[in-house]
Amino acid sequence: MRSVTLLTIVLLFAAGIAARAEEIKIATYNVELWDESFSAHAASTQPIAKDPAGAELLRTLRRENDEDNWEVAQTILDKNFDPDILVIQEGPDQSDLRFFNRRWMNDAYETVQTLPSNTDRNQHLCVFMKKGFRILARRDQYRNEPDPTGANARGARLFARGPVFLLVQSPGGKKFWVGTTHQKSKNPGIQVEPGQKRPDDNAPEVMARRVEDTKWRNREAARTHQIIKELEKAGPPDVILLGDMNDAVGPDDAEQQAGGDAVATLVGPPADGLILATQALVDAKRISFHNYDDTRHRELIDHVVVTKSFQPRIVEVKVIDDVPFARVASDHYPVMVKLKMD
Repeated sequence: MRSVTLLTIVLLFAAGIAARAEEIKIATYNVELWDESFSAHAASTQPIAKDPAGAELLRTLRRENDEDNWEVAQTILDKNFDPDILVIQEGPDQSDLRFFNRRWMNDAYETVQTLPSNTDRNQHLCVFMKKGFRILARRDQYRNEPDPTGANARGARLFARGPVFLLVQSPGGKKFWVGTTHQKSKNPGIQVEPGQKRPDDNAPEVMARRVEDTKWRNREAARTHQIIKELEKAGPPDVILLGDMNDAVGPDDAEQQAGGDAVATLVGPPADGLILATQALVDAKRISFHNYDDTRHRELIDHVVVTKSFQPRIVEVKVIDDVPFARVASDHYPVMVKLKMD
C-alpha cells in the first residue's frame, strides 16, 4: 500500500513539473509605414469625403488599406508564426492598433498597446500579447535621455525611437523582461529631385552623413547594452531585446570610420554575458530586410539579444519568410524566438 502511495506522489510531482513547462513564442516585426494603412479612415472624416470624386478616391484608398492590413494579419496569424508576444516597429497609433486587432485579427491578442518613443513620423513601437500574459512593470522613459554629444540630426535626445522594456509574467507565472527598439536608420536622408540620379553611398557628402548617423547608432547601442545589464542586475535576470537594429553583423565601410559595428556594440564584450540569439541566422546567411524586388541592401538587420540566463531557454530562432503573405506585407520579414520556460 505504501509503495502505491509513493508512486502516486512521484507521478503527481512529475505532472506538476510538466504542467509548469511553457513554450512561448516571442517575435519582432517591422511593418513598413503601417500608419499609412489607416489613412482612408482618417480621410473619411475630412470634407473631401463629401465630394463625389473625393468619395471615389476614398473608396479606392480604403480597398488598398484593407488589402494591406489583411496581408499583415494573415502573416501574423499564420500557424507557422502566430507569436504569443509580438513587438512592432513602425506601428500606427493606439486607436488604429486596437481597430486592427479587432477588425483583422478577431481580437486574437488581449494586450494591444502603442509604446512611448521619440517618433517624429507617426511610426510607433507597439506590443501585442495573448491572453494570460501580463505587464507587471514598464521602463519606457529611456527616450528622454540626452545625447551625450549634446545633439544629433534630430535633436538633443539620444534615442531615435526606443528602447522600451516591459516586465512580463507568462500564464505559467514566469517573469522576464521583453524589450524592443528601432535604432537609427542607415538611410542618410539625401533628398533627390525627380529625374536626378541618387548619389553613390560612397560619395563624400553621403559618406559624411553615414558616418555621423553610424556614430549616433553606436551611442544608442552602447546605452541599450547598459540598460540590459542594469535590468539583469535588478532582476529578474532573464532579459530579451528584439527589434530593428538597422545594422547587419560586421563593420561596413561607414562603421570602420565611426568606431565599429553597432551590433557588436549592442552585444558588448563576452565578459558581460549577452548573447546575439540571431547569430545562427547570420551564419546561415538569412535575411530579414528583403526590400521587395530591389536586391540592394538585403541583410539581417532585425536581431534578438538575450542575457546569459535566457540562452538555455531558446529552442529555435527563425526568420518568418515561409508564410504566404510575408513578402508583400512589409519590406521586413518577422524574426521569432521560440522559448521553453521551465
